[in-house]
Amino acid sequence: MSEKLFKKTPVCFLLTKKMFYKALLFVTLIIISFSGICQERSLDYFLQKGIINSPLLRDLNGQISSNLIDSLIIKAMNRPKVEFRGYAYYAPTINHLGYSEVLTNTANFTSVIGVSQQFLNKKTIEANLAKTRIQKQALSNTAILTGNNLKKAITAAYLDIYSTYSDISVNLELLSLAKEQEKILKALTENGIYKQTDYLSFAIDIQGQELAVSELRLQLRKQVSDLYILCGIQDSIMFDPIKPDLVNHSSYLKESLPMFIRFTIDSLRINNEYLLLDRNYKPVISWFSDAGLINNDPHVIYENFGLSLGLNFTLPIYDGNQFKLNQRKLKNEEEIRAGYSSAFKKEYDQQLQQWIEELSLTHTLIPAVRGQVDNARKLVDQEKELINRGAGSITDYLIAIKNYLFIRKNLTQYEVRLLQIQNEINYWK
Repeated sequence: MSEKLFKKTPVCFLLTKKMFYKALLFVTLIIISFSGICQERSLDYFLQKGIINSPLLRDLNGQISSNLIDSLIIKAMNRPKVEFRGYAYYAPTINHLGYSEVLTNTANFTSVIGVSQQFLNKKTIEANLAKTRIQKQALSNTAILTGNNLKKAITAAYLDIYSTYSDISVNLELLSLAKEQEKILKALTENGIYKQTDYLSFAIDIQGQELAVSELRLQLRKQVSDLYILCGIQDSIMFDPIKPDLVNHSSYLKESLPMFIRFTIDSLRINNEYLLLDRNYKPVISWFSDAGLINNDPHVIYENFGLSLGLNFTLPIYDGNQFKLNQRKLKNEEEIRAGYSSAFKKEYDQQLQQWIEELSLTHTLIPAVRGQVDNARKLVDQEKELINRGAGSITDYLIAIKNYLFIRKNLTQYEVRLLQIQNEINYWK
């Protein structure tokens, strides 16, 4: 018997050891999973990811790089243009039948290298280069505006998550309080101090609280998923949001803001279009030269090597009055731009003033709401004490809890609203 036990002991020890490692692995996985779910992620993390992953910002940056190439192309177009021209031609005459030899020379062979270049066109080149610079300014300003819009959207989405997370925290706090009270109430009901119907009403209310928490968690998961999509992040892990500090104390000049600079850039573009239009109706002068072989008789081909020089001159005279029509078009465009600029300046001042006033009024409400929270909490504690002594009303206690929950949510909404208003002010500033 002792020998059998001795033989079985190692097997049992091995099984126990395997079970221990399995349990250890299971606990480790739980810890890793829990630490991953409960990690904190700040607003700055999502702002950085959103800016880096934005395809629109990458597109604009790519256009800015292409704009630099455009300016190099304009400069290259003003340099001498060198090209090789080759031409071979033969028109036979058979029995006096064929093209006139006087006109065709029977055959023609050309092999030359030509050089040509415009000159006296410095202002035209400068106008074209100015056009590329203005385009670069417009693209850069659009990139800044796009980044600001993206930051505003990401911040708004993050604040929605923070609001829902805060609501869940308040509900869980009251749910924990109610479950502790449920045990006491159950014992008091079993002792006949409270009616069974009172206890059931309390239990149903707790179930309602649990359902509300579940619904908020589903909402939170959807909001987190939307934020990940907005930032271009391939992830689904939940996180604890951190209350962001959005107050911006830096000074600014209204005229230097990207939303105002865009109107200035449009004005520069229109003025440059006027200049380019004017340059299209100026004389164009270019020189050209070639050197090589032009021959129509192979027997004396060695005598036909040479060179040539020349000038081209072009002066527009009449094009159907297009110049005045294009000028009128640009004038209309400038009037439209000025109208948008004036209207936006008025809108900007009114909108910013509205946000600042709302921020101030919301700030004045918060101390009063916090006072309500303190009073509502005291009432809950008093009703709880009465319930514990068997002298209170279950209905009154439930009403006190619901009032406390309602006021706490109001406080959270006001605090989140402050952040939302500050997000709007930061965008406009």
